Amino acid sequence: MYTAADDKQVTVLSLDLSAAFDTVDHEVLLQRLQSEFGVTDTPLSSLRSYLESRTQFVRLGQHQSPAVGLDVGVPQGSVLGPLLFAVYCSLAADVIVSHGVQFHQYADDIQLRLAMSSDNTSDGLSVLATCTAEVRQWYLQNGLQLNPDKSEALVNGTAN
Repeated sequence: MYTAADDKQVTVLSLDLSAAFDTVDHEVLLQRLQSEFGVTDTPLSSLRSYLESRTQFVRLGQHQSPAVGLDVGVPQGSVLGPLLFAVYCSLAADVIVSHGVQFHQYADDIQLRLAMSSDNTSDGLSVLATCTAEVRQWYLQNGLQLNPDKSEALVNGTAN
């Protein structure tokens, strides 16, 4: 972003996911850990055990709902949660970089960055729109959803 400003370019940032940690498919995640990151044997079995057989319930005072099994989601507030979510979304990077767009992801926050000339932003914004549409489609195919109320674009540059 700083280099772009030095070159008198502007940078556009964007995107937010809805309830992202709650929708991670355990089997898809475990498959990606194995095929994309080479996690096998005991570490994979440990992660499978960590994810499977999880339940949740609601307690209010002395009343408690029945426990419900969870087939999807990674625990929020855990050390592993953001890492497992990043693994789950790792293949979205291929979609993003295929458009020449840079990105930064931490957990369920992702920023797309595209430097463009300040006197001709239409081409860059078109690339960003196409990239965002394809990323949105990838997320939908993987059980995730962009949050249009929190996704925003910010054009950032200098007075020059």
